[in-house]
Amino acid sequence: MTEAFGNDIRAMYTLAEKCATLPELVPALYAVLRRNGESLAGISHTYRLTASDTGYASAFALRSGTFAELGPNAPVDVTITGKDAALLAVFQRRLSPAVALITGKMKLTGNKAALMQLAAFL
Repeated sequence: MTEAFGNDIRAMYTLAEKCATLPELVPALYAVLRRNGESLAGISHTYRLTASDTGYASAFALRSGTFAELGPNAPVDVTITGKDAALLAVFQRRLSPAVALITGKMKLTGNKAALMQLAAFL
C-alpha cells in the first residue's frame, strides 16, 4: 500500500465519522478506490453494499485494481448486507466487522475470500 493510499483511507474514515448515512459515505469510498488502482492491482472481484432497512444498494468492480461503478442490481461476487447504521458504524470504526458478523448486524453472501482480499486494504 502506498503512503498516498494510506492517507486516502484515513481521510475516508475521518469523513465517515461525520456521515449520518451510508449514501453520504459511499462516494468517498469509491473515490479512494478509483484513485488507488495500483495498490489494488491484485484484486479482481465485484462487490455490493446493501442497507436492508433503507433499500440503498451500491455495487462496484475492481478489475486488476481498476475501479468501475456497477448498477445496484448487477451480479456480484460478494454482497454485504446490514442496516444502514450498522454498515456505517463499521466504516466509522465504532463496530468491528467481526462483531457485526457474529451478532448478525451484517451478513455476507457470496465469495467471502473476495471480501477478505479487499478488507486487507481497508
